[in-house]
Amino acid sequence: MRHGALATRRICVAVFCLTVALTLGQGLARYRHVLGKTGPEFVELNQYDALVHVTIAQRILAGKGDTLPTTSIDGPIGDSQPAFEKAPGYPFLLAALFRVTGVGFAFFPLQCLLGGLLSVLVVLIATETFGDPLVAWFAGIAAAVHPVLVNAASQLYNENIYFCLFFLCVWLFLRWYRNPTIPLALLCGVCAGVTALIRESVLVPFAALVLLAVVWHWRKQGIAALQPAAAMVAGLILVVAPWSIRNYEVSGGEFVPISTISLSLLGSGNNDCVAADGWGTAFYGDSPCPSLDRQVSALLLSEGKISTTVTRARASATLGKHWIASHPGGYLKLCIRRAWTVFDPLHPQQHLAGVKKLVILSYFMIFVFTGLIGAAWMALHARKSFPMIALYVLILAMYAPLVTLFVSHD
Repeated sequence: MRHGALATRRICVAVFCLTVALTLGQGLARYRHVLGKTGPEFVELNQYDALVHVTIAQRILAGKGDTLPTTSIDGPIGDSQPAFEKAPGYPFLLAALFRVTGVGFAFFPLQCLLGGLLSVLVVLIATETFGDPLVAWFAGIAAAVHPVLVNAASQLYNENIYFCLFFLCVWLFLRWYRNPTIPLALLCGVCAGVTALIRESVLVPFAALVLLAVVWHWRKQGIAALQPAAAMVAGLILVVAPWSIRNYEVSGGEFVPISTISLSLLGSGNNDCVAADGWGTAFYGDSPCPSLDRQVSALLLSEGKISTTVTRARASATLGKHWIASHPGGYLKLCIRRAWTVFDPLHPQQHLAGVKKLVILSYFMIFVFTGLIGAAWMALHARKSFPMIALYVLILAMYAPLVTLFVSHD
């Protein structure tokens, strides 16, 4: 037992150091000439979601709250609008950090450390699930060298903190199974709530874990199996509810639990534009869809609603559901395209070439495909345990929304 614990600690230290070395090294190599830039010069280095995150963080620091500048005639009257399209956790974290350090690269070493902790948590989960040092090594290295996580650590993206919190939630769930107490279940739920404020995509896998806990213990415990599940859900609600109430008040009575991203994706992922491509075309839902925009505007006009971030997202979701209901064959085709796009390491929208293309392809071959084969083999031959089943349920719960709703080329 002591030898196993010592081996686990050594693996944790090794993958932590590897992760920090890779993330720091990549970031220093890429941004070594601009690490001293702060303020507006630093902001100009960012684009896409990173620019949105730093903009919101700056506005929070300026006392304007979680808002974005109004840049479209479709936006509300005034110089800003609530940033409903983004979960608030990461911008508020950046704002707190920048208040101490100033707007600049101070986030970079923090995200490298979070990446290291993420890899450690993956090792602990693998050890808890399989009890095999080789599996722990494989999982820890896979997390440490993940190209997206290594690259994102030096940029204002929330992947590292999100997956760090996500795996912390999973580890707490497995610890709860070993020590089934209400406080630990509540702590797991609180962690899930904090994770949801970074990215609400955690809600589906968390719900699957909670349901698994009830089903697994129902035969022996009966109605008592609902108690820890209720504690987990209560922990999540305690964290998320204040933000949901704030959104309700700010939006003038619209219920937005965290953000509008899921509503928007339902429409942008299921419409005539994305359905026009063939079976062999990798799914891509980020391109503009003029026909969807026209339908959204017409729907808002017919309902007499003012065009805001929330109402447009709701209209997009309504049209997405209508498209699915009226085009079942087209929706099935989209689901199949999304299903295989997830496993396409060379999505054309990534514009990969040279070393980057080789790195992504190598990672998929060594870790993704090998890991899936290993997981399938264990599912068929290894003795099933609650942690192992929980891991399989988790994988399916993360994969299902990608197939049925939306998958990014990232």
